[in-house]
Amino acid sequence: MKILLVYPRTTPSRKRNPFREPAWLPLGLSFVAGSLRQKGHVVEIFDRYVMQDSKGLSKNAINEATIEKVKNFRPDVIGFNTVSPLIHDTVECAAMIRPFTGALLIAGGHHATALPALTLQKIPELDLALAGEGEESLLKLAEGVRPRDVPGVAYRQADGTISCNGPQQIENLDKLPFPVLDLLDMGFYLRPGTQAIRGHYLSTISLITARGCLRRCDFCSESLTYGRGIRYHSPEYVLAWIEKLLAEYRFEGLYFHDNNFLSDEQRAARIMEMLIRKGISRQVKWAAQTRADTLRSDILALMKRSGCVLVEIGIEASAQKDLDQYHKGTTVEINERAIALCRKAGLAMHAYMLTALRGETVSDLNQRRKWLERARPTSFSWHPLKVYPGTRLYLECGDGFFEKSPWTEKEIMAFFNEDRFSEISPSERKKWMKSRYEPFSRWWMRRTILKMNSVEKIARLAARSTKRRIAEKLPFLFRVARNPLEDP
Repeated sequence: MKILLVYPRTTPSRKRNPFREPAWLPLGLSFVAGSLRQKGHVVEIFDRYVMQDSKGLSKNAINEATIEKVKNFRPDVIGFNTVSPLIHDTVECAAMIRPFTGALLIAGGHHATALPALTLQKIPELDLALAGEGEESLLKLAEGVRPRDVPGVAYRQADGTISCNGPQQIENLDKLPFPVLDLLDMGFYLRPGTQAIRGHYLSTISLITARGCLRRCDFCSESLTYGRGIRYHSPEYVLAWIEKLLAEYRFEGLYFHDNNFLSDEQRAARIMEMLIRKGISRQVKWAAQTRADTLRSDILALMKRSGCVLVEIGIEASAQKDLDQYHKGTTVEINERAIALCRKAGLAMHAYMLTALRGETVSDLNQRRKWLERARPTSFSWHPLKVYPGTRLYLECGDGFFEKSPWTEKEIMAFFNEDRFSEISPSERKKWMKSRYEPFSRWWMRRTILKMNSVEKIARLAARSTKRRIAEKLPFLFRVARNPLEDP
């Protein structure tokens, strides 16, 4: 059977700097593709995100290329990877390609997992929605198993009602083949940048070696697809995967996308010892996400010896009231201790923080900035609190948006960009961010980049940034050539 897997396009700002944003591999689709290919199916991935690099920001050009791909490949099954902030792309894509194909159209991923029945209702062109992990379920569908007998599948009954089968976890992750990466534009994904391993100008490849999380923060939808608890690939699987990547691709960094790399400390230590013994620690640098309350001096020392250069932690807030109200399960003191431990161990530390929190004022923004100056993480980023379906926060504050509203790009973007919790007006926030945060953040990141990279790397980064700025100016220069009186 021929299966086409589709990765959604983003909705970027024309002012965005593509070299400041990490391009993470679509590992979910790549794992699914590996399982299908192992059983003899013909699989391709159509990456609408990458198409933005070659086609620019023209949605029409990307859509035309999508239709052309469907016509030429003639798949039997088309699977859409869905994420809530981009669900409008799946809506548009399914409607666009349905007239050109009789393929079975299936939506999977985070959004379909959170709202399987509603996804079928809102996107009538879809035949099925798939909740949970997709490897085994999609394989069963491709092999002709009836949807009613496949875990995680939402399907329409003869009378039009929708039935949903409960998802089923894959217990032994090591039985999965390695993700298929030859179906991706690895030249794009391996472009060097400073945002994958923060501050380090590296070509970086990402891994997911565990699925799930023991915590349930109110705002987090990361583990929605994987269900409760944590399951792991064995250290032997992880090292074999890394060795395969090193044999096939040229890269300088590894990023572990696990929610908490240290959730099983013995397993993590085993992976690090194997990195040292096999000499991989001398070949690549690596970074990982973890929690502040898992860090100790001895484990950080082992991380450094094994090639780790960066630890990322979801600090989220600098006030205890904010940590408590979203059930983060940590304290300001624990977070500050984690930063100090990383600094003492000689490891960089990146702090993920939230803004637009409940009751937030300009005074809170000032306090958060002062905390950064005092705690001194190596780097940091602020992200507005967003409400994702399937989270406790959505049940409390989502107001049934996805159930009531059309899933258009305008509506979806407005929902995810809305500041529904803070007491700061949009104009006040814009003014504060422009005058107090953005200059401070740029200065801090530039200082980090200068500290973390060799003179040669900094020169390469500067040359690339100059080339990008020239490219960004070209449309204006062409307009000026036609109309010399146009203002810059």
